[in-house]
Amino acid sequence: MVSKRSKRGSVTAFSAVLALALLVLGIGFLFIVLYMGAQRETKNATDAGALNVGKKVLTDISVPLNGSANQACFKDCSSDSFDNNASRDSKITLERINRVWAKAMLIAINAEAADSDGQGGSGSGNASQAESGAQEISNALADKLTTPSNLHGFFSELAQVNSVRMIGVGSKTTVLPGGGWQTSLMDREAESNIQLTGTPSNNFYLPPGFTLPADASTQCTRTPMPSAVAGDYFLKGYVPIKVGSKTFWQVPFKWDNKPILVASSKFDAEKASANAVQWSKPVPNAFSVEGQALKAGAAGEKASSWVLSNPRKPFKLAAPHSFLHVKVDQPKCHWYFYPVPPFKVEFGAAQNYDFNSSPTSMSGTPMPGGGVLCSLVTPPSQTVGLDIAARSLDDVIFGLPNLHTSETKKIENYMVTRANEMISKPGVVITPAKLHTCLDNALTRLALIAGQKDFYVYSADGETLQCDIESVAQVKAITWMPGIIGNNPDGSEKKIIDDDYMPGGIPPVMPHAPTPLPFCSPTPLVNVSWLLWDKDVFWKPGSGYNGNLGEIRVKRWSEVHTVGICNPL
Repeated sequence: MVSKRSKRGSVTAFSAVLALALLVLGIGFLFIVLYMGAQRETKNATDAGALNVGKKVLTDISVPLNGSANQACFKDCSSDSFDNNASRDSKITLERINRVWAKAMLIAINAEAADSDGQGGSGSGNASQAESGAQEISNALADKLTTPSNLHGFFSELAQVNSVRMIGVGSKTTVLPGGGWQTSLMDREAESNIQLTGTPSNNFYLPPGFTLPADASTQCTRTPMPSAVAGDYFLKGYVPIKVGSKTFWQVPFKWDNKPILVASSKFDAEKASANAVQWSKPVPNAFSVEGQALKAGAAGEKASSWVLSNPRKPFKLAAPHSFLHVKVDQPKCHWYFYPVPPFKVEFGAAQNYDFNSSPTSMSGTPMPGGGVLCSLVTPPSQTVGLDIAARSLDDVIFGLPNLHTSETKKIENYMVTRANEMISKPGVVITPAKLHTCLDNALTRLALIAGQKDFYVYSADGETLQCDIESVAQVKAITWMPGIIGNNPDGSEKKIIDDDYMPGGIPPVMPHAPTPLPFCSPTPLVNVSWLLWDKDVFWKPGSGYNGNLGEIRVKRWSEVHTVGICNPL
């Protein structure tokens, strides 16, 4: 028979063993909880560091423009603002690199269009220089972004302030150098942060003579598509964009996406080593990081994260620091006589007239032998200058005479497309109506009356179009216009509107009495004088490489034609 004392001893022993087992299990469970918590804390800290990398690589890694002409032309791209007057720091970042490639492409487009019109000049050579400069800048930036040590500080900046106390007091997450730091080319064929003007139906307001390849553009690829950009188009990322023999690139950034963490499988599938692109040295948009949480003298945890970057700042396809030059020649009046109709000769020097509000009544010098059987032919006085008096610049270019409507439309197209190239703010379109409003402002009337002949169309703020004389333009765009306003277009000039003319004066036909030769008398009804208003308009394209997008030159003049015919008695 078992004693009560033996039973109590067995229970005590069992209780002790059970208590020990529970203690061990509890300690083990605590270690598991601490381990899992440490893993979670390390992962959270690593994710935070990765997101900071995705944010900071956009602006804090840069390459300076080296000052050579083929890089200096991109100084206007060294800003994160669409305001053309905003300060520039001559540094190119991941946020800005698409602006550089886009401007280089636009220069090539302008040169290609000028070539197609037979007006290329040195534009193609300048476009090659711009392409070379863009590639140099892009390569230097790609080298910096694919050097892990350049990213380590961004990771540590945020990862180290995230708590990993479950590993131990004083523990923090630091960089784990090595193969965990890589780059990828994600969201291929998605939109870049360069927005096009208009739609394919209006050729994106690109210059006449050039059509953007269909595979170079895309609408927003986010699903569902945000209503704010439902009708908009963008340049496509990681796709070669061909302009003639030249190739241009963009880095994809889906519209208004924040830097986000992505799955390792998607990241790895789009690495250049796994899925190459034609770009020899592509600029990456995604980055992997690896961190470790350590306490001095103790084992720690490690974790990896993958982040897709995005600047959330769209810009337009633009050459921000650029302008159109409008040059008005001095108007002149020419006097013509008909010694043997219908053959005419000009007599005397052409007389200047101007854009004042009081046109001068002018009378030609008698032309000896200026008519059939006439000793002298003297035209009556003609009021000259009504075609331009108190007119705006828009009237001077597009106003009467305006019989050559197709050629006039061509001039308008040249100016509208170039005006849109000056605008950096997405969503802003310079329509023909806006162009005419700009040219029609009262200040151009006053400037013409005051004798000004040179005008500049530009955008100081990247949003609105302005037209001013040189001194005013240099003040309004003081940060950039003074250095480029004297540059000439790199294309060659062509007359687009050739001798557009119409009857002018009041009345348009005036009779006169010529002085007959001996034994002759004036012939009734055929001795008349009339006034014509005439206009030529020339176009000289510019690629924008030196800031000049082109020059419109307007030549206006008046002609007084006088016929004198007498009959023998």
